[in-house]
Amino acid sequence: MVVGESMLVPDLTDSLLSVRAVDRRGGAVVFVGDSSYILSDGEAVLASGVLSNASVVGSVNKSENYVLKVTLVKASEGAASTRMDGEAELWHRRFNHLGFENLKRVVGMVDGIPASVAEAKRVLGTICVQCVDGKMARAQHHRSTTTTTKCKLVHTDVVRPLTEALGGSVYFTTLMEDSTGLITATPIKTKGMVPDVIKARIAQLETLTGLKVKRVRHDGAKEYVSHDLKEWYDNKGITSEKTTPYSSC
Repeated sequence: MVVGESMLVPDLTDSLLSVRAVDRRGGAVVFVGDSSYILSDGEAVLASGVLSNASVVGSVNKSENYVLKVTLVKASEGAASTRMDGEAELWHRRFNHLGFENLKRVVGMVDGIPASVAEAKRVLGTICVQCVDGKMARAQHHRSTTTTTKCKLVHTDVVRPLTEALGGSVYFTTLMEDSTGLITATPIKTKGMVPDVIKARIAQLETLTGLKVKRVRHDGAKEYVSHDLKEWYDNKGITSEKTTPYSSC
């Protein structure tokens, strides 16, 4: 089996394999315990038993690549995502994860940075997760062709803690009606208030439209799956839908 879409990078110390690329070429990648097998026509053409020492970069998603590094983490001097030692790591973060060589140049350009930063070394066998994430590109989301009628679908989410408001609220709950894009945002003090907000806002939406809400879509957080809220959904005839973790709903 020949895997195309490959790139030769002379200075790269480790090989990177795209499981999705193998799949597109008619192969398959099987993970069993701490081993992985690349199959072609049902026969293993390559086996690796280093999964326990491998680094995973990326995420599983139908529109993204799942990239697995199947070599041992070593000789990381050439990796752009390697962490730095000493104070250099701190200044690397302060300068929004500035590259290693550019950070050394900044020492002579900016007052206040210790001279020791210019002598920093890379820490072998480590990865700066933020640098890896920042270098990854997410595939473009295709515009949805699904059409809904009023109140057929409502999306909801809770925004993370913010600076405390005058009334003591640190979160807010959003509900969006899918067909019209109408959004309500309700400040709350605790996530325990989410069920009451959902009940009130859905009742308000149904009164305004004269229609019944059919489905409520959320991320499956515990505030959305409480026993009380499940019982309320059942009594209202509303279907509760969970989205894939860490994806928009």
